[in-house]
Amino acid sequence: MPQIHHPAFAGWPTSRASASVPSAREAAPSRLEQGAVWLVLAMQSGALLPLMAATDGELTEGARGLLRLSVLPIYAITLILAARYARPMLIAARRSLPLVALVALTLMSVLWSIAPALSLRRAIALILTLLLSQVLAVMFTPRQLTVTVARVTGLCLAGSLIMALADPGLAFMPGETALRGVYLNKNVLGWIAALATVSGAVTFLDPWTRHRRTGLVVLGLGVVCVLMSQSSSSLLAAVMALMLALAHVLLARAQGLGRVLMLSGFFVLALLLLLFLGTLLVPLLQALGKDATLTGRVPLWALVDARIAARPWLGYGYQAFWTQGSVDAWGIWTAIGWTSPHAHNGYRDTLLSLGITGAALLAVVLVQALMRAMRLHLARPAMGWLWPNALLGHSLILNLSESALLFQNDLQWILTATVVTMAALHAPRRC
Repeated sequence: MPQIHHPAFAGWPTSRASASVPSAREAAPSRLEQGAVWLVLAMQSGALLPLMAATDGELTEGARGLLRLSVLPIYAITLILAARYARPMLIAARRSLPLVALVALTLMSVLWSIAPALSLRRAIALILTLLLSQVLAVMFTPRQLTVTVARVTGLCLAGSLIMALADPGLAFMPGETALRGVYLNKNVLGWIAALATVSGAVTFLDPWTRHRRTGLVVLGLGVVCVLMSQSSSSLLAAVMALMLALAHVLLARAQGLGRVLMLSGFFVLALLLLLFLGTLLVPLLQALGKDATLTGRVPLWALVDARIAARPWLGYGYQAFWTQGSVDAWGIWTAIGWTSPHAHNGYRDTLLSLGITGAALLAVVLVQALMRAMRLHLARPAMGWLWPNALLGHSLILNLSESALLFQNDLQWILTATVVTMAALHAPRRC
């Protein structure tokens, strides 16, 4: 492997046998670059602008058009940073080919999409989103990215609590007690708060960082906002991600047979959890007197599954299904009595967009990233790989009841793709 002379790879070992793992002395990006990243991440989280553009809590077509224009500065910053880090990004793209192929498939779906122009526009936006993810993957070490996400999400949550005091009528959902803060919807605040909770907890518990106080503050803000948002899916995702982080900490401390036994135990627990979520959750909710439809999701999923079966291999085209011109979407909306913007399940939305072909490729991307991130954490726990592992778990759980996979201009997918690329970039290279 040729030597890499680039600031983003400062301190990296250059032989294949050394596994391309960066040293702890890797320099941070410049203040200007960090400031640009902070701005981009805050905007991509959906903070403030959608809320300000909405009318009575809803986005008109005119408002949506303005919001599409608002991402142009983000794309400009992304392209500038991509040019700055061009060579390491080429290496990152080459090492994360399944992810690149998955995004390329969204562009190819224009050929069979029921709304070709829409799929084309959104696929191009997704390509730029992937470009941003690769920029983040080469700019930051895992620990630097953890602290950056903790700070950005913490500022957004602090702004949400300040708004709750200054303008409760705007900060809370209309007619509800759920906080939405600087976001358009309480669920979006819940997603960001869950990210902040996990990022803050990992930063606070990291013995190799100088930002433990920051982590504690962000952790506190995250817990408060998750609870005030009343978003059950966000709370579940945060709790499961923290449990996954704890499991990785215990695994890193175990050795030999103990580690094998622990891995086996975690695998069994994961299977039991899937069994619970798949077959026992609804009966349990009914027994407790709760909404067994998961706020209307269960009937929605039954109808979505029938539409998936109608076009199983390639789907309806990238993000083409949930559109005003989709006869099948209108059939579902009429049946459930409300206009769902998506399937409220990231895996089902992937099947709707790209069929089994895209879903299989997504599974390869996520499973490969999970295995690589775990191996990197177990091999070098001091390098800060705990949060990337927790983030992947958070994304997998969240997408059981929300849609945040393969979404353009979405912070959840940006960070997931960043971790996928980062794990591929740092994974050991065979001789």
